[in-house]
Amino acid sequence: MGNAATEEIDFSRTVANHPFMVKLFCMALLAGFLCCGSARSGVRMVDVVGDETFTRALETIGSQVKDSSSCKKVVKELNREADRMEKAWREAFMSGPPTTQEWCRVADVDVQLFRKMAESRKREKKEEIVSLSELEDDGVITHEEAEEGFSALRRMMWASKTAIDSLDDFIAQAELPLPSSPEGDSYEKLLAWKLNPESSLSYKIDHDPLVNGSLEETLQRCWSGEVLGLLTDTVPRISRERRFLLIRCYADRQVEMAERFSRLPALTPEQWCWFQKREHDREALERSAADLLTIALLLWNKGEREESDPLMEETFRYWVSASERVAEVWRKKLRKEEGR
Repeated sequence: MGNAATEEIDFSRTVANHPFMVKLFCMALLAGFLCCGSARSGVRMVDVVGDETFTRALETIGSQVKDSSSCKKVVKELNREADRMEKAWREAFMSGPPTTQEWCRVADVDVQLFRKMAESRKREKKEEIVSLSELEDDGVITHEEAEEGFSALRRMMWASKTAIDSLDDFIAQAELPLPSSPEGDSYEKLLAWKLNPESSLSYKIDHDPLVNGSLEETLQRCWSGEVLGLLTDTVPRISRERRFLLIRCYADRQVEMAERFSRLPALTPEQWCWFQKREHDREALERSAADLLTIALLLWNKGEREESDPLMEETFRYWVSASERVAEVWRKKLRKEEGR
């Protein structure tokens, strides 16, 4: 990935400097179990998923940072919150995987978050959050103070990864290989399928000839300008429809992932942490976040069009419905376990 530290800073800035993307990023965190939570005793995974601590942190920066002194005070509080979050995640990981009932609660949190995003998308007036970069540009804080703020935000963003990376001794006690399902599926196979870079939405968009401009370049080489003139609207329409189809496939993939996971046998706490350690591969987490931010750019930005776009709206509804389909996967398993 090149200079990891530099890319991490840029990634944090992308999120923190675009209020429109803040909640979308939190959705990415939720999808990857990289969510914010508050430390408490007896923490379970369900306790730390879905908290809006990160969003509140950005709002705090915008509302409370008025000068260098207040910036230092806010950054100090953000670092304290990051400490609490890391502690909460360590406890949650070591407590073992969620029960089916807890998975239902996690899925319900996801559903509510997607519904909130859908409502937010409908509102004409968007929320405005003053970013650290804006405060720096306006001379309210120095560059060094802005960097300290970004550092605290990065700690909060990656709290669960920091936590799982601190549990190597605990993970070393895991009995391997992990158990497989009667159908022959396994956690290792699921990880390989899920973490394959070529399966990410961003990769598919970059490499699909109907989307990345290759089709248009080929037509320009093979056909005359007069013929291409007849396809002025056709090629962009094909490319656009293909992008939306890839988003629908991405949504289906999230449901398939839940279905496969729900059929796998239970893990011990040590095995669960082994699995989470691999799920928290930084490049995989960043790809997951990039995929959701890509969806945001394609489905949130309606551009200058005043009339509604039926295909965009249909694709958006399909994407949002994936969370409800995942929730139904876990409800179905719970009903089966309870004999209903």
